[in-house]
Parts: sequence; structure tokens; C-alpha cells
Amino acid sequence: MSKYAEQIAAYEAKRASLVALMEGVIDKSAKDGTTLDASQQEEYDGFAKDVEAVDQHLGRLRTLDGLSKAAETARPIAGATGEQGTQSRALAAPAVIKRGDKDEAFPGQNYTRMVIAKTLARIDDVSAVGVAHKRWGQASPQLVESIKAAVAGGGTESGEWGAELVHIDRYTADFIEFLYAQTVFDKLPLREVPANVNIAGQDGAATGYWVGQSKSIPLSKADFMDVNLTPLKVAALAVVSKELLRDSSPSAEKLVRDALVEASAQRVDQTFLGAGAAVSGVSPAGILNGVSAITSAGNDIDGVIADVKALYATFISAKNAKGLQFVSTESLAKSLGLMQNALGNWAFPGLTASGGALLGDPLVAGGNVGAGDLILLRPSDIYKIGDRGVEVSLSTEAAIQMDSAPDGASDTPTANTSVVSMFQTDSVAIKVVRPLNFAKRRASAVAYIGDADYGAISG
Repeated sequence: MSKYAEQIAAYEAKRASLVALMEGVIDKSAKDGTTLDASQQEEYDGFAKDVEAVDQHLGRLRTLDGLSKAAETARPIAGATGEQGTQSRALAAPAVIKRGDKDEAFPGQNYTRMVIAKTLARIDDVSAVGVAHKRWGQASPQLVESIKAAVAGGGTESGEWGAELVHIDRYTADFIEFLYAQTVFDKLPLREVPANVNIAGQDGAATGYWVGQSKSIPLSKADFMDVNLTPLKVAALAVVSKELLRDSSPSAEKLVRDALVEASAQRVDQTFLGAGAAVSGVSPAGILNGVSAITSAGNDIDGVIADVKALYATFISAKNAKGLQFVSTESLAKSLGLMQNALGNWAFPGLTASGGALLGDPLVAGGNVGAGDLILLRPSDIYKIGDRGVEVSLSTEAAIQMDSAPDGASDTPTANTSVVSMFQTDSVAIKVVRPLNFAKRRASAVAYIGDADYGAISG
């Protein structure tokens, strides 16, 4: 399998879910015998725009996938003296041009190497380009060229080092794509909105009445809610030794990459899929905040069907039952996929630990979903601000409070005893910051089963 196959499959699944949401909008208007109203037009056009963006990205991935496969099967041309040599005679057929960079041993490797090269350059007071060329120049000449172009001011010496790593489109995009693939939050087609803009929306439908002659008309009450998403940030801070950075093996590089990614990805999903309340100016409320868990009807096939009906009931009563998606743990998704009926046939075919479809609706699985949670949500009813990527910073001189619950703050400084000097311990602190925020558009955007245990053996 090529390095892009998994990404292509993930985006194809995302496209299928978006198309299903578009079909839901059209089917609703067809059922009502009307054309799309203003709200439905906006919703449909939003999904169509998302599909167009996914199609464009799929085109890029498929092109790279084809080039990758071509590079893997390329062979030396007869009559050539080697990759660095000269041609001994005229070519009888067109040559196959190989990519400058060999395939990455793992997603995000070249971005991680760029971070390592810049870090070691600062530590040893040498050129970042020289570090990259010495360690990976033969395998990744384009990486070396990218680092040359990356440093502000046109130079690469330590005196021109910036406080933040300069983003490079190619390798930064690969790294961000890998980061986003780790979260349920980024797999769902949530509605993207501008930051710092008030968005008023209706929460529930107004009610009409039949009225007798000369009788008073009952008042129709519509509920509204207001959403304003200010940019917040989720951050991860990891400390690694200089010896680890100097180890050029892929396993060491992978450890550095995981230090950059895992803590950040985990926190995003744990907050997004949690029930915690918002902390003003710090973190948003989880989408399960204020939502009461539904008790599971059982762990067999009938229990699954009853649970899905119970989840749907909350959306149907709110007249909001279209474009829905499930979210579950990876183990719960796998258990559903393994369930068989009395005839020995798969009850929910196509479901794996990565997700699939449950009774006709897309299901996304993740490692940071609450145990026993089967969540049903409407992605278009959950707002998120436009993504601004990730910011990576590092320091070899900082003093870090080595605590998972630090009490230090620049606005209210306090004394503490767990501060460790990066200089004294010959270590490097790497910080990853991702600005984001999200909020439910309406209370009926989410429902969930809180104690699902499908496929478990009773007794």
C-alpha cells in the first residue's frame, strides 16, 4: 500500500458523508413538495463547497499516489552510468523521472526532520542546511532546498533564527494533514465560521395552530441562540534530550514527531467529545455538555436498533433529523462490525475500528471518545472557527515547570519548585500550539448513549 492510500480512503469517506448530507437537504424539500428555502440553500451550498474542496484535494493525493508508485517501480535506463553519471549514448525511449525525495518512513517525517535540523543548528551554532545535507541530503535533496528557502532574510545561520519555525507549504501541509487524521474533530464536516463574529440562529421550530372563527390566535414562540467564537488555543509542551535529536534513526525521529502531535490531538478530542463546561478565555464546552445520556437498551442486535431509534427520537422531536453522523470508540465500532445475526450474517457490514456506516449513517471512530459513548450528532449544527494550522516553537534555554498542572502564569507569577532548566539538563523544549474553538449551534445538535457495550457476552 502506498503512503497516500490511507489519506485517499479517509477523504473518500468524508466526501461520501458530505454527499449524503446534500442528498438529505434535497430529499427533505422533495418530501415537503417545495424548493429549497434560504436556509436550506445556504446549507446545501456549504456542503457543495466542501465537496468541491475535497475533490480538489483528492485530485492532488491521487496525482502524488501515481507519482509515488511510478517512482517505486522505476528502473535504471540501459546505457546510463548511474544517477550522478553521464549518459553514454542516446536514449531510445523517454526516461522516467524519479522524485527528488524518497518516500517517508512515516507520515510527517520530513517536517520532523526540518524541526530537528533547525534545532540542532541552534544548539551547535551551525547551518541548518548543513545539518540537513549531512544527515539526509542524499535521501531528501528537496528537504535541503526547502530549508534554504525557509529562513527569513535569505540566510541559514544561527544568528537569523526566528522565535517561531517558518512554515513550509509542502512539508508543513503533510504534517498538519497527519495531525488532523488523528482527531475525530477534524474528520467531521463541521460548519466553519469566521472568528469573533456573532451568529444568531434559531434553536427549535415555531408552532402554528388551527384557530376557530373569532377565537384568539395562540402565540408562536421560537427559541433563538447566539454564538460568538473567539480564537482559543490548545497547546502541548514536550521535553526531549539533545541526544535523541542527534539520533538519526527513523524510530528516534518518530518519537519527536509523536511528541509534536499526540498530546495536542488527544486534548482536542477529549474536550470536543466531552461533557465539560466552558472555561472563559481558556477552553470551549464539550458537545456533550448539558446533554443527558440515554441508557442502552441492550448489547445485542435488537439493543443496537433500539438505541439508534432512541437517539433519532431526540432529533425527530426537534425536527432536525437530517445529515446525522455517529461517533464511537474504536473498540465499540469493531464490536458492532463483528456482530452476527441468527443466520451467521454480519449485522452491520463494513464497520471496522476506523468506522464505516451504521444502519445507513456514517460512523467515525476515535481513540479519545468516552468509554461506552455512542454519539449521534449533526455536524452542520456544530460551528468551528477557520483553522489556522499549527505553530511550533522550541527553546534550549527556557526553564520549564515539569508539571501536568502548572501554576505558573506571566500575569500572576508564583513561586514553584518544579522548574527545570533546559540548558542545565542539555534538553530541548518543543511547543505546539493550535488555535481553534467550537460550539453547538443548537441544543438538539447532539444525543448519545452513555453505557453502550455491544457484543458483550451476558452472564
